[in-house]
This record gives sequence, C-alpha cells and structure tokens, in this order.
Amino acid sequence: MALQQVKNSNRRFPLSSPISKQALERTTQRFGEFLLNYWANILAIVLGMLVATALAIPFLSYFGLDAIAKPLFFALHYVCAQVPSHSFFIYGHQFGLCARNFSIYTSMFIASLIFVLTKKRLPGIPWWIWVLMILPMAWDGITQMFGLRESTWVLRVITGTLFGLGTIWFVLPLIQKTLDETPPVQRPAAYTAMYPQPQPQTLILDTTPDANTFVDHASTR
Repeated sequence: MALQQVKNSNRRFPLSSPISKQALERTTQRFGEFLLNYWANILAIVLGMLVATALAIPFLSYFGLDAIAKPLFFALHYVCAQVPSHSFFIYGHQFGLCARNFSIYTSMFIASLIFVLTKKRLPGIPWWIWVLMILPMAWDGITQMFGLRESTWVLRVITGTLFGLGTIWFVLPLIQKTLDETPPVQRPAAYTAMYPQPQPQTLILDTTPDANTFVDHASTR
C-alpha cells in the first residue's frame, strides 16, 4: 500500500526531465548574457536614480510631499551621513546627499553614461592617475576629520568630482577589458554526455520529385 502511494505521488510530481533542465539552463544563460551585455547600462541607471532621488527630495518637501520625501531621505542615509552643515539646500530643504557625496555620484553617473554611449570603448586610465585623482579627497577628508582644518563646499565638490570620475574612468574599462579577454565557459564532458544537445538537421536536395528529406545526424550514428 505504501509503495503504491509512492508511485502515485511520483506520477503527480514527476522528476525534472532533461528538457526542463535544458530550458532552465537556456534561461540562466540568457540572463547571464544580458548581464554581460548591459551591466554598464544597469550601473548607469542605478547611479542616475540615486542622483535624481537626492535632487528630488528638496522639491518634494517644498511642495508639501513630505510623505514621499522623508522616506526617501532616510533611505539615502545608508549611503550618506547627510550632515546639514556639509549639504546643499533648495528653498530651505536639504538635499538627500551631502555636497561631497552628491558630487561623487553625479560624476559617476555622467562618466558611466559616457562609457555606455561610447559603446564601452572608452579607454581606461592607469592606476597611478586614478590614485592621483582620489588623493585630494582623502587629504581633504582626513585633515577635516582630525580637526586640522575645515573644508569648504567648493573643495568637497571638486574632490568628490575627481574621485567619482577617476573611479569610473579606471574601473569600468578594466571590467570590460577583463570580460573581453575571458574565454567562454566550456561545458564539462560529463554534462554533455548526460544531456546531449540536439544535432542540427541537414536538408538534402534531390532532383527527383518529393525526394527532399531531412537527415538527422543523431539517427545516422
């Protein structure tokens, strides 16, 4: 009786067939190809949404839409300390990002957009130029943190912009170069033997009427 119940259960819930596994593999492969082809576009969109959100918050507050502005403002706290003395204000309402972070993400968005529009052909910069571009922000932030000096909004914007441009200009071309030089993944022999791929069919043309037939390579082996 128990054996019969197990058999009935197997009939209701059949095991995964090779066809369904191949369909899952194709879906995963297409998703992977989508990420490989559009990873820079996705990054540019995310950065653009971040900048647009930070810029929209003071306008939403100005028009009395605090029910939308306040949750967005608190959400951006995960990426920025939002110190009022280090931030810009519009109509008396604070940006969602401080001046330095706003300049960083804005420059990153612009640089990534340029990278996408050039079809990922933007040449990268050497690592030592990237280091030179991020050193001003490190110097400005560290000296201010230890109370040696007080930064200004001009320095925060300039150093943040240099950091954002240098990071995108160095990292994105390096990622694309690595992807271009990576060979395609080969399926293991054991997987190919377990799940053979369908063989292409060849059309054989003959001069006699009704003689055109398809020959399946798998059936001729």
